Amino acid sequence: MVRKATEQDISRIAEIIVFGKRVAYRPIFQNDVVSFNEIQVIDIIEEYRNSPSQIDNMLVYDDGIVKGGINRKPVGDEVEICEFYVEPFFKGQGIGRELLEHVITESKESGKSRIFLWVLEENVSARRFYEANGFYASGETCLVEGTDKVDMCYEYVI
Repeated sequence: MVRKATEQDISRIAEIIVFGKRVAYRPIFQNDVVSFNEIQVIDIIEEYRNSPSQIDNMLVYDDGIVKGGINRKPVGDEVEICEFYVEPFFKGQGIGRELLEHVITESKESGKSRIFLWVLEENVSARRFYEANGFYASGETCLVEGTDKVDMCYEYVI
């Protein structure tokens, strides 16, 4: 049920990203202005429509309803996961695992050496999910621009 995203999926992807970001990041950043004024569905739709490569790299989980998406981009012989959200109503149903397994399989088949992503140190549930799926903290960290929050690099070596 994992497939390449199409232009027709953009509005649903935007909904999932906005709701996913609000649920995951609002408790960490405690910033209602960003969560409810700056993160908007229309803005994400425009971003995807204005940058076709973003939709080209997006996969969705679709069982009749698009329930999640994972965006990845090649970086040399590696793959970066740059967006990965499952509709919060459907979490715990294996959707995220299936999306991640798809990226791992395609990365192996295309000869990539590593998959990496950035996750907030305080996003413990996401970190546990990645660890349960074979990722580990690489030790590389950075501050999220304009905040005191730490982003951690997680990787899966192929």
